[in-house]
Amino acid sequence: MPSIDFSKIAEMLESSTDFSLSEKQYKRLTGRAMPKDISYLTHRSAMAKFAESRGLKIHVQEKTITFEKSNGNQ
Repeated sequence: MPSIDFSKIAEMLESSTDFSLSEKQYKRLTGRAMPKDISYLTHRSAMAKFAESRGLKIHVQEKTITFEKSNGNQ
């Protein structure tokens, strides 16, 4: 399976601080369905690795991903 293109999300991160993505927005921006397992999504998924590489944490509530800057990486 080819890797997920997070470039549109990366552009959003450059122009914003904290923001959230709905399940539909995730699918529209990445072309993939949001993982169903919340633990996997927040810790081991490609999205989790993408967020961590940018110093962000993921919180999932009602299948909405919220990105927020980590305190230690400013």
